Amino acid sequence: MKRLILFLLLCTGCLSASATNIQQLIQLVDYVGVDYGGAVQNGEIINPFEYGEMQDFSNAIVEQVATLPASDARRQLTTQAAELARLVEARANAGEVKALTASMRQVFIGGFDVTVTPRGAPDLKAAQNLFAEQCVSCHGITGQGDGPLAASMDPSPTDFTERERYMDRTVMGLYNTISQGLDGTAMQAYTGLDEAQRWALAFYVGQMATSLSEQQRGAAVAAGLADDAGLLKIEYIATHTPAEVESAHGTDGLAVMAWLRASPETFFPNTSGNQLLEFSRQKLAESLAVFKTGDRQAAYEIAVEAYLEGFELMEGNINAVDPGLRKDIESAMTDYRNLIRKDASVAAAEAGVAQIETLLDTAVSKLASTTLSGKTAFFSALVILLREGLEALLVVAALAAFLVKTDRRDGLAYLYAGIAGAFVLGGATWVAANSFIDISGAQRELAEGFAALFAAAVLFSVGFWMHSKTSALQWKTFIETSLQRHLGSGTLWGLAGLSFIAVYREMFEVVLFYQALWVQASAEGQSMIFSGLLTAAVLLLVIGWLILRYSTRLPLRQFFAVSGIFMLVLAFVFTGNGIAALQEAGRIPLDPINIPSIELLGIHANIQSAGMQLLLVVVAVVMLYISESGRRKTAV
Repeated sequence: MKRLILFLLLCTGCLSASATNIQQLIQLVDYVGVDYGGAVQNGEIINPFEYGEMQDFSNAIVEQVATLPASDARRQLTTQAAELARLVEARANAGEVKALTASMRQVFIGGFDVTVTPRGAPDLKAAQNLFAEQCVSCHGITGQGDGPLAASMDPSPTDFTERERYMDRTVMGLYNTISQGLDGTAMQAYTGLDEAQRWALAFYVGQMATSLSEQQRGAAVAAGLADDAGLLKIEYIATHTPAEVESAHGTDGLAVMAWLRASPETFFPNTSGNQLLEFSRQKLAESLAVFKTGDRQAAYEIAVEAYLEGFELMEGNINAVDPGLRKDIESAMTDYRNLIRKDASVAAAEAGVAQIETLLDTAVSKLASTTLSGKTAFFSALVILLREGLEALLVVAALAAFLVKTDRRDGLAYLYAGIAGAFVLGGATWVAANSFIDISGAQRELAEGFAALFAAAVLFSVGFWMHSKTSALQWKTFIETSLQRHLGSGTLWGLAGLSFIAVYREMFEVVLFYQALWVQASAEGQSMIFSGLLTAAVLLLVIGWLILRYSTRLPLRQFFAVSGIFMLVLAFVFTGNGIAALQEAGRIPLDPINIPSIELLGIHANIQSAGMQLLLVVVAVVMLYISESGRRKTAV
């Protein structure tokens, strides 16, 4: 188990490394664009230290761009980086440098998997408290760069109220600086803050140079800009400077920018469902833009993120309103990922995204017009826990029945310890995920996928072992050699580990679905969610009791035969679901085939999942045939 967790953490580190490097490079480019004007004016060096820094940074940009993965974006950036270094050496006009760095920023965003927007509405009230706790000592109470420690700093802390600097900074650039820190200054990386807190701080300091009157004017102007091209999109506001907005939209656009920076919750509807589906829409648009540049791998990864971090978190709510729509969206998003993987035409990819967007519009409309009633909330809560908990229950109940049947009730303590550990760690993980760290959908699916495959391997081996005890001779030998040797402490701890994995892998899904369900339910429905949860828990307990009561009444040989087949069936189900989880995380390809999907049996209509299950069946049949042949020879 420790090796599995370590492996998943290493995978997570590998996944985030390239994105972090790109963010740092964008930060460096933005820094040159903003600060170059303080080093050179009218072709003359006015600050030798700043100018030397600009030379160093522009050369570093050239070197780092050369290490990026080969793509059209890298080729364009290579040319632009060389031009940036040339402009700095030639002491060019600051406007030229600023325009070039702005263009480079957009190429980075369009050509690579870059986080450009927050996942949820930034909380500026909480950000104000964070600023008071973390930033006042340097930047001062009002953000003017006049904190108690400012006098001893070189360079001085940023004055966030300075209008000229405000005009040249993007919210994304501020977020990157808070996340990465700034070399050569006292600005450290605030790794202790989670992603949501860093975005909130970025929006908070990013609006300090605006006035209330400007924000109010922006709100009034925005009321008539419902269909304005891009201005009211969060990705546009986060990745463009106020100067760029003013150039494209005039002073009205500048006022709207001020309002949106001060009121980022405007981008996020009151229901988290719309917010999550909007995130999917944004990521799909980003994926399509990257696909057009020729970077198929990056486009695929962004498309996976659009599914995992947006739609998947709302599929339970959509399913409660319209199960057919949920399946259509899921299928359309799978089809789009396959178009990318198979390098389809741009026209086909555009059609795929357009289809998904139409389906998402339908989902938003249905969710907005449908508040879950008490009855619907009850049955949704009931089904969620039954569906997610049944697999874990079947494994745990079968193992408990085995221990009871073989008079090893002492082993139940190990089994229950695994269950208790899963509940404790599951609850702690959920609290940590909401308060301290950001666990992505890909990480969740990877953990579920590997855990399911690990459980399938253990269940397969246990099932085959049980089946091997069904012959009279082998059963007699097994009893005579005593259970003590076969079920030593190592094996019992293995059973505890299996029960832990079976329960823990369901924890994320259950809590996640209930959280989404709570948001969508009416006041009456929210009270009924608890009723549905309790009813499902009682049903699961009854099912577990029935398995224990009636399975242990079987003679030992028949019990081993039934339990062995049952374990093999569970291994079959876990294998299909494990492969499906890794496919959702984008780690395994998905090639659809024309067979029915049966969720209860973990059968998914694609070559990889069904093929692995078929292989498992073949291996089981061959092993059982060899075992039976050996028995006959022994009997003769």
